[in-house]
Amino acid sequence: MNNKNRHTFYTAITPLIGVFAVFIHLSVFAQQDTATNKTQQLNDVVVTGQYGENSLQQSVYKMRVIDNKRFQAQGAFNLRDVLTNELNIRITQDPVLGSSISLQGVGGQNIKVLIDGVPVIGRENGSIDLTQINLNNIERIEMVEGPMSVSFGTDALGGVINLITKKPNKQQFKAGVNTYYETIGQYNIDAFANISNKKWNLALSGGRNYFQGYNTDKDSRYKLWKPREQYFGEVAVGRNLKKSTLRWSNQFFNEKVTSRDSGTVTPYFAYGLDQYYYTTRVTSSFFFDHKFSAGKQMNIVASYSGYRRITNTVRKDLVSLQENLIPDPSQQDTNYFNLWMSRGTFSKNERGKKINYQVGYEINLENTEGNKIRDNKQSINDYNVFGSTEIRYKKLLLRPGLRYTYNTVFKAPLIPSINLKYDITEKITARASYGRGFRAPSLKEMYLNFVDPSHNVQGNPNLTAETGDNFQASVQYQYKFSERVFRIEPSAFYNHISNMISLALDPSATLSAKYINIDEFQSVGGNLNVEYRAPFYSFVAGYSYTGKNNSLMNLTSNNEFFFSNEVRANFNYQFIKADMTASIFYKYNGRLQNYQYDITSKQITLGYIDPFSLLDVSVGKNFFKKSLNITTGVKNIFNVTNIAASISSGVHSSGTNIAQAAMGRTFFIGVRYTIEKNKS
Repeated sequence: MNNKNRHTFYTAITPLIGVFAVFIHLSVFAQQDTATNKTQQLNDVVVTGQYGENSLQQSVYKMRVIDNKRFQAQGAFNLRDVLTNELNIRITQDPVLGSSISLQGVGGQNIKVLIDGVPVIGRENGSIDLTQINLNNIERIEMVEGPMSVSFGTDALGGVINLITKKPNKQQFKAGVNTYYETIGQYNIDAFANISNKKWNLALSGGRNYFQGYNTDKDSRYKLWKPREQYFGEVAVGRNLKKSTLRWSNQFFNEKVTSRDSGTVTPYFAYGLDQYYYTTRVTSSFFFDHKFSAGKQMNIVASYSGYRRITNTVRKDLVSLQENLIPDPSQQDTNYFNLWMSRGTFSKNERGKKINYQVGYEINLENTEGNKIRDNKQSINDYNVFGSTEIRYKKLLLRPGLRYTYNTVFKAPLIPSINLKYDITEKITARASYGRGFRAPSLKEMYLNFVDPSHNVQGNPNLTAETGDNFQASVQYQYKFSERVFRIEPSAFYNHISNMISLALDPSATLSAKYINIDEFQSVGGNLNVEYRAPFYSFVAGYSYTGKNNSLMNLTSNNEFFFSNEVRANFNYQFIKADMTASIFYKYNGRLQNYQYDITSKQITLGYIDPFSLLDVSVGKNFFKKSLNITTGVKNIFNVTNIAASISSGVHSSGTNIAQAAMGRTFFIGVRYTIEKNKS
């Protein structure tokens, strides 16, 4: 380890040592607590990619689960907030397009985001904006790293994030109000009501999130983090039959993002050129589940998702506050995306049997409309069949799988996968997997026609699908003693993506950029996760080391990997008698480097983002028999804001020498009041 890396590593682990010292002190104190409680056994129930339901420990996949208690303790109200603390996940922020994710070094265009197994549509610049995914009605988040294309098709080449919504319990009435305030100017409120009996259940929820915008210069009209106003809601009706359940869910989301410039002021006039971005997303889904005998069951989902994005540019008189649309058509835009999908599976998962299986189908019918789409309207459909089988022989569990796709626009590859789980001993479990994944070219990448005074970017209907290979291996050691659990898990991974779709100069047209299959990407790395859970406290720590390489390195005669490390440590303690919890969340993000193409200068440049650390602390207290909860804390104690970076110009953004890491040190408070009545 050279001096620079040694200094970086010590910088990362110094706060970790402090957190560990607090952990040791409170652990000793906890031994004296005479109250009784059950150990967290790490047997979370998961459904993503399973044959029905399964425990986390029994799953053949390497998975993570984040429950809503973590959301509450972390002061997280959207997907971006909660994932900032996860290991081997990087969040990047665009002023207008919002937050995107990379997992195992693989970008957000290859990460599939689902809600109850239904895809979230509306990718801007290839990624879903994580700040648009609210957690007010989410029970838990399930994440699978690596290709899940056999089960979930396109866009799941790098992994799947599945958000599981809260479901009403039988014979219950439950209602509540949640409020949240943060000193950066974040004001949230939402409410919910669940009513159920033996046969029917009704769930209602809705709310508003408002963020006034942030800049290091508080007096500036221009905000680096744009003001956002969101409205969201859900209505779900369910019917319980003897061996079946029916559920109809309708979700609505509306957002307004305001982007103001610094303004122009002269002795004669004062005006600003402002942009408004309106996003509307609606999803209506029908779920049918039926259980047969001998561990057989059928699951069907059919859904419609609609997405609309409007961009308006106005000239605002800063004296009269009157606004007028700019007459230039290139400054106004409206895009529509619609997706009709259905997925059905029939599975057999009978305990004690040597062979179980799952077969299924998936249909996706997608279309888009907009002024910047060739011929103003385009569509693409795909039809899929897939299946897998689980073969159990003594301590070995083997799951091979295969998916076939017929696409109406391009030739899709045949997708295989194989997963292995071996219980070496009662305490040691090994997992290994190979998965082939793919990402279909998006409608924008194939049919974009973006021409204005500053851009000439064209889609390419002749694109082929990106394909990738992923190898993973992990070993888990788990030891239970005296109502306590110690768990350690080293793991390693390798990703190779071919035919990656990238923007490049169009050789057939001067000063024009075009999407083509030219890029190649690799990532390799390892993780080490450690957990210790006791009746009243838990400690989680992890370290990851990830290297990335893309085809641009070959053009610069530099074929090496750029490596980056991360450190994570979380501590949670429950004061039983006081009915309080205290939590600490720490994450170190090492320096990121990669070669990138700058669309403005038409050159390959070395990009980077400097390292930074985030540390949050919170305390929660229950009142009135847990009907009232107040959680308060400090986010970003190190007061991180913008960090040094080199980010190239893209289609939707200009180059910059800073990266938006966080909004400085903030204080938050969340108040939740719940009424619950279980019917006899």
